[in-house]
Amino acid sequence: MGTQELKAKVGELFQSVYNFHDRFDLLDTYSRERLLDRIPIQSEEVDELKVALESESMHNVANEAVDVLYVALGTIISIDNELAVSALNEVIEKNNNKTDKTHYLNPEGKVVKLPN
Repeated sequence: MGTQELKAKVGELFQSVYNFHDRFDLLDTYSRERLLDRIPIQSEEVDELKVALESESMHNVANEAVDVLYVALGTIISIDNELAVSALNEVIEKNNNKTDKTHYLNPEGKVVKLPN
């Protein structure tokens, strides 16, 4: 499987999340309070990913990682479309501009800004 197929599947996943929210009448833009209600759902999925990483097969790790993304996409869909697109653009640009001249990989495995 190549990168193109993976990209296509992520797009397919977005459509699945959108259809799921439509099917359960969840497409309204949520209030901040309603978005906060999603945190336990996201936390549960992250916890399940952690368990899979610690003791399960890579197949289960992949499934749990996709579950995390599924819920995260649901949160994005629940935010005003204009705000969501703006945030997507900002995060993409910010990360695309990171280089080894501006950032480094810290011991915890996170890319962080070089000190001035």
